[in-house]
Amino acid sequence: RPLADRTGLAVICTPYELGSDHSALAEEVAGLFEGAMVAGAARYGWAIDRMPRLAMGHSLGAKLQVLLRCTDEGAQNSVAGVALLAFNNFGVEDQVRLLRETLKTFQGGAGMGGPLGGAAADKFWDTFLEPALGRAAKMSGLQFKPSPEELLDLVEDDYCKGLKTRLFRFDNDSLDCGEELLAALIMRGVRGADSLQMKGGHLTPVVVSLADVTEAASSRASGPAGQMADRLGERFSGAAGGAKLGSEDELKDLVDAMVEFVASAR
Repeated sequence: RPLADRTGLAVICTPYELGSDHSALAEEVAGLFEGAMVAGAARYGWAIDRMPRLAMGHSLGAKLQVLLRCTDEGAQNSVAGVALLAFNNFGVEDQVRLLRETLKTFQGGAGMGGPLGGAAADKFWDTFLEPALGRAAKMSGLQFKPSPEELLDLVEDDYCKGLKTRLFRFDNDSLDCGEELLAALIMRGVRGADSLQMKGGHLTPVVVSLADVTEAASSRASGPAGQMADRLGERFSGAAGGAKLGSEDELKDLVDAMVEFVASAR
């Protein structure tokens, strides 16, 4: 919301179900986006043929945006810029790192003690859990399409050269693949490609309150699950309800940087 308020952008968030075929996901997202644009034209009078567009994505969403910029022949004319937050291009066996980042966020960040954090937990992850889960994922035979190598080849061959593209990278992000992508963009000759290093981790763009989480769960669940969500909501309705996952300071810095990018891309 702060980004929309400060830039005057109409933000369209296109949902997708996780899957291994990321090219198909990208096509699905593109279709949903165009449908939302048509709906906006009917409801708000948008002149969609003349509206400048900025493409933004986080993690896998950033990868889907990259795929669309490689396959959409009209992207150079319809998109003014591309913002890629915490771009991720790992294979299946490396995705266990995302679980670790998520647990650290719930724990309150790296360096905190408790059952999910601390030096002992880090050693357990590094020496046993992460390698074991990675091997299990690899042995399953499941692979993402395109593979990490195939995506970088696609960028070098087909990415729209005229697109202003900025990678927003975070200093504590073990899932970031921005360095390899930036190298591929440079090899492609994308003149407006650059990278911005910021403080934070892979989930820096995600800040939610516990009260909001339980309220959303309660509204979507029914039966015993809904009753449990209601009880959690009651528990977090007091002072604990103000607790948040993620850093508001890091998110504010990110919004400031994105406002600057939007201004430069217009």
